[in-house]
Amino acid sequence: VERLYALRRHPIVGDTRGIGLVGCVEGRPGGSGDRFVRDLEFGTRVDQVCEELGLIVRPLVNMCVFSPPLVITPDEIDAMFDILDTAIGRVTMELERRAG
Repeated sequence: VERLYALRRHPIVGDTRGIGLVGCVEGRPGGSGDRFVRDLEFGTRVDQVCEELGLIVRPLVNMCVFSPPLVITPDEIDAMFDILDTAIGRVTMELERRAG
């Protein structure tokens, strides 16, 4: 739970929540233009960067949902959150650069 809540330090993350091994990172990207388009871009980009780094998440508009296997190890959970943290950081920089 601590690692999930720690992702809230990113300004683009509006909320994180989870129960058991199921979790969700909800993005709240700022900027101008169509809010739905910005939300969709957040989910899509975080999914793409996570996949490039070896993690599959399921984007649902502005939410990235994950449900690792029940046999996941503590080290693998740490690796999963490291990837999520990195991906959210990269996407934040991309979107900030574009908003410029």
